Amino acid sequence: MVTQHAALEIHPADADRWPDVERLFRRPGDPRSCWCAWWRLPASEYGATPVADRRALMADRVARTPAPGLLAYAGGVPAGWVALAPRGEYPRIPRSTVITYEDVPGCWAITCFYVHPGHRGRGLLQPLLAAAVEHARTHGRPPPGGIPRRAGSRPVRLRAVPRPARPLPASRVRRGGPARRAAHGAADARRHGRLRTASSRRRPGLPAASARRRPGPRHRLSR
Repeated sequence: MVTQHAALEIHPADADRWPDVERLFRRPGDPRSCWCAWWRLPASEYGATPVADRRALMADRVARTPAPGLLAYAGGVPAGWVALAPRGEYPRIPRSTVITYEDVPGCWAITCFYVHPGHRGRGLLQPLLAAAVEHARTHGRPPPGGIPRRAGSRPVRLRAVPRPARPLPASRVRRGGPARRAAHGAADARRHGRLRTASSRRRPGLPAASARRRPGPRHRLSR
């Protein structure tokens, strides 16, 4: 199957195109470490599988039919990727706690899109999605399943790389914790800074306020 979209060609990622898959996936980003193995391995196995073994897993899958994904070429250079395969190849889908799984016999699933940073914002996703649907149909399968969401709601994001931890809001920081001590420290620094600034503005020839000698108590002389 060859799909053309105005200087864009989309081909199945078969064994002959494995060098192009490597070329695209070695770019900075998730594919360089994931190699589209996140959905193909249970959670316990994915974390224990080295990156080199994930790459070997994808190389072995590309060597078999049907192709596990499609490559988009812009000007003859690999620029985009979409992963799709029968749902049975993705053991994480039925175990997911964030998507609704329906066991549709023979249904395929689209699990990943990736576009080279230099080709983003040029409308590659829509042709890749259309080509993925057509690729499933050529193998006698219904359109791949998707993850629906209500209009206006936030999309479900499924990432292979965990997000960095977000700092707790001030309302949830315990009294006396590091954040509170840091705030007090900053306030003390500002207060002492104002004191130093005020003392540095004394008239020439006069000692600092802290160095002045306080007069002793006055005693009335008795006659």
